[in-house]
Amino acid sequence: MIFDILFLPFVFFIGLITSYEDIKFGKVKNKWILLGLIWGLAVIIFFLIWYFIASPVTRFYYFNIIDLPDNSPAPVFTVSLIYLYRVVLNTFLALIIGFLMWRFNAWAAGDAKLFIIYSLLLPLKYYWKSYLPYFPSFALLINIFIPIFLYLLIRSSFYYSKFIYFRLFKPTKIDLSKKKDKTDTKLDKKKKLWETVKNMAVMLLGFIAIFLIFGLFQQPIKEHFSIDISSLLIFVFAGLIIFSGPLSKVFQKPITLKIILLVLTVILSYGFISSPQSTWQILYQTVKLMIIFMTVLTLFRKLIDFYVMRTSLKEIKIEELEPNMNLAEETLNELKKDKEYYDKYIGLIYPCGLTMEQVQAIKIWENKKDKLKTINIYKPFPFVVWMFLGVIITLLLQSSLLYLFLGSIFELMK
Repeated sequence: MIFDILFLPFVFFIGLITSYEDIKFGKVKNKWILLGLIWGLAVIIFFLIWYFIASPVTRFYYFNIIDLPDNSPAPVFTVSLIYLYRVVLNTFLALIIGFLMWRFNAWAAGDAKLFIIYSLLLPLKYYWKSYLPYFPSFALLINIFIPIFLYLLIRSSFYYSKFIYFRLFKPTKIDLSKKKDKTDTKLDKKKKLWETVKNMAVMLLGFIAIFLIFGLFQQPIKEHFSIDISSLLIFVFAGLIIFSGPLSKVFQKPITLKIILLVLTVILSYGFISSPQSTWQILYQTVKLMIIFMTVLTLFRKLIDFYVMRTSLKEIKIEELEPNMNLAEETLNELKKDKEYYDKYIGLIYPCGLTMEQVQAIKIWENKKDKLKTINIYKPFPFVVWMFLGVIITLLLQSSLLYLFLGSIFELMK
């Protein structure tokens, strides 16, 4: 209860104020992040010090201040060091995950820092129904992304149905289709298709390798180390969905395929030597599951990409381009055609948007090349609001949505 009293008011204050500023101004101010960090660390340091001085201070209060008899009970109220350790470890892992997601362009720097603060301030008891050792805030991460995915899936399904309806029955009144790029030759299209198929195949092999590790090594790890890694499988699924965008870029690198093939060779060699029959069964089930998973994930991403491309783009004049704006993919591709200039003056663009230097470089490039008169940007998405919604869901359910969903499926299958 003491952590509820000390932390939850700050969670709601920071959640409300940052959500308002994200809607109003499209960014998170560092002062609220700093406020949450200072308060969270101050509370942890206080209880850490109090743990070592609680007993003498309590005895002094009982027997010297209020003069209780010497044989009177003197209860000492403190916080377990193990709990403080778990809070610090959880926050540290949230820092690593937040940094990686920012580094791989999964979210903006402000969003990553806000996730770290929520992980620090949210008491661990609110994860107990789907508690993940070392990093319980992964449940919070799931509760942030799943509502967003569901929202986008519903909106994109509705929009795509509407698109198909007008294409089939009212083509003269409304045509939502984009103009085809006639500059692409048949050779270019075949090359793009081949690259897509190859990347998907590498991802599929990578996912198969990951789940084969769980299937083949789960029992030996449980027997020798008394650790049941099967509980981590749900979070691996969620991680593959959340990080599917950044992971796709990793799988495109040539070295990745070599590593995956090496890992698969080692895993399958071990499996066929130790237990050939069960290895064949695990391999068959894993391949079947991963093909279904990859198919659903690909359709899901294509549907959302379609929705984003049709509804989240805004065309502006080049002189209206400002910092913190996010360029559309087609605009980025146009800029990247001038590779030397792009690498030298623009470089890496993070999810928080363009810097002032990048905006100036793009405007100078346009004036020199006379390429773009207008430019496409993505409309702002209030991600901070969805993060706060994820916090509220975690407080109410004390679990992750994915854990409850899969748990319900398993119950129905019994």
